[in-house]
Amino acid sequence: MVTTLYLVRHGETDSNIERRFQGRRDIPLNENGRHQSELLGQAMKDCRIDEIFSSYLARAKETAEKIACFHPEQSVTICPGLEEVDVGDVQGQYLDVIAKEMPELFRCMSEDQAHLQYPGGESCRDVYDRITKTIARLVEQSRGKTIVVVSHGFAIQMYLHYASGKAFEEMGNYIVANTSRSKFLFEDGSVFPQTVYINRHDHLSADDFTEWKMEK
Repeated sequence: MVTTLYLVRHGETDSNIERRFQGRRDIPLNENGRHQSELLGQAMKDCRIDEIFSSYLARAKETAEKIACFHPEQSVTICPGLEEVDVGDVQGQYLDVIAKEMPELFRCMSEDQAHLQYPGGESCRDVYDRITKTIARLVEQSRGKTIVVVSHGFAIQMYLHYASGKAFEEMGNYIVANTSRSKFLFEDGSVFPQTVYINRHDHLSADDFTEWKMEK
């Protein structure tokens, strides 16, 4: 009995294109984010989907609801543990400002995520433990089903690293595009994923795609 997971990042928000840290700020999708999510829903309309789980944050819920529109028999279940990293004191701050005023934090963000600790917020390890445990629980309770989990960029990066099988200390930067989906399979009794693909976003044209780079 195989369990299938589609791990999805929410659509674009204004903070994404402004290069600002959203963290737990409850920012809704912008017009392009809603369009991206609609395209994702269309791309997944023929997929078997038994359950849809989402972070409580509006941008994730809106994305999940767009997917659910094409699967009217399914509703969206809010699941604690899928929320984005708590960035603490830098919530709402511009990336360029952090690069100039907090160079050590910026260095960890771009080069040494395993030792990343947001002041007043979570560490990389906190998020890694939280997202892997949450998804393991969802997989365990959904044996033999196909589930969609809508979460956030940093949280999904942590899960992609877990799925790579590499040690936590070998943490690298993973690209997770807005409304990208990654697909994993779980064999009987296992909560460790077999990767089918990651960061798939072929439903987006070049005009739809959100550019967001970690640079000064």
